[in-house]
Amino acid sequence: MSNTVVPFELFSPDYFRDPYPALDWLRANAPVHRYVFPIGDVPMWVVTRYDDAMTILGDTRFSTAEWRGSAEFQASGLSVSAGTVLSQTVPSLDPPQHTKVRRCAMSAFTPRSVERWREDIRRIVDETIENWAPGQERDLVAEFAALIPSQVISTRLGFTLERREQLAGDVDLLISTDPADFPRIPAARERIIAYGRELVALKRAEPGDDLTSAFIRAADEEGRITQDELDAMVIIMIIAGVGTTKMFLTNAVLALLDHPDQLKLVVDDPAILAGTGIEELLRYESPVASTPWRFPTEDVRIRDQVIAAGEPVMVMVAAANRDPGVFDDPHRLDLTRTGVRHLGLGHGIHNCLGAAAARLISEMALTTLVGRFPGLRLAIPREEVRRHEVWALNDYRALPVIL
Repeated sequence: MSNTVVPFELFSPDYFRDPYPALDWLRANAPVHRYVFPIGDVPMWVVTRYDDAMTILGDTRFSTAEWRGSAEFQASGLSVSAGTVLSQTVPSLDPPQHTKVRRCAMSAFTPRSVERWREDIRRIVDETIENWAPGQERDLVAEFAALIPSQVISTRLGFTLERREQLAGDVDLLISTDPADFPRIPAARERIIAYGRELVALKRAEPGDDLTSAFIRAADEEGRITQDELDAMVIIMIIAGVGTTKMFLTNAVLALLDHPDQLKLVVDDPAILAGTGIEELLRYESPVASTPWRFPTEDVRIRDQVIAAGEPVMVMVAAANRDPGVFDDPHRLDLTRTGVRHLGLGHGIHNCLGAAAARLISEMALTTLVGRFPGLRLAIPREEVRRHEVWALNDYRALPVIL
């Protein structure tokens, strides 16, 4: 299987126009596929079946710490955290360090805690679209999906709104795979890190009713985490809050526009989103196409392949969530779907820390948008809606609609 010749080029422009035929082929023909990544010629593995994804994401022999990667990976420049405080973020840590840092953050992200965000979210959503009217053309990426989550997280973390646009641009650079952007990525990363540290220092001097102050209190009172771990916690909240929920809102709106019968379900019964609807939208096209790199700490056999210690593994969530061996008619959006849990928010110890917040923001934003503009439609032909060419994410450049 590892030497199987595939009839397409992964992560090519054709792939990004519609990745699912390629992922379907891999899942059926080479579910654990050895691949040489084009940047740095790094040998790695692409895993596409749901059961294998669950196994790897739940196996503590697979580390997320980039320093455990192979020599080829270390030399490639693919690492975004090496040598920086980002190596201390929750997604990049292994137990026991991961356990103590996640526990310190988790109390702020329980469903009960996040429920207190509801009034802020409602206000931000209403203010975002208060001047919108039927018949107008709007870009739902720039004018909706990019604004609402970043305003919510800036409000909850306590950072100033005038910094939001700069941070959003820096986060986009951080995840870019365009070689033309590569020289600018280190500076963007340093600006994000500097602002995270600045925010922690500000809130330590002037605490408030915000997440950053809550993290500082938990760190200081319990003395469980270091200053770097505290700074990293705030930094990853900025990155995640500005980035991934934006992508999910865009994906969800596009999925509903692609399935008018499901859009009508939301129009007729908005409560479906709070029930099974958001979960199905996360399954259908989550913001994460592939989990962050996993690096086995020892040689591990998955199916008939032995993955050597340090070789990067890409767990393709986009493929696992559409595995026909697990989900009936997986390429169909069905907001009433129940049953097997999707992997759109991860699995195992690295499942999404902000899952409850992402769900609530998305549910409230989508319910309000569809409630006010039930006749929402694309303003351009469907084939002109283009993805950003980012291998790890499902992200669209723009989504022009007529209200």
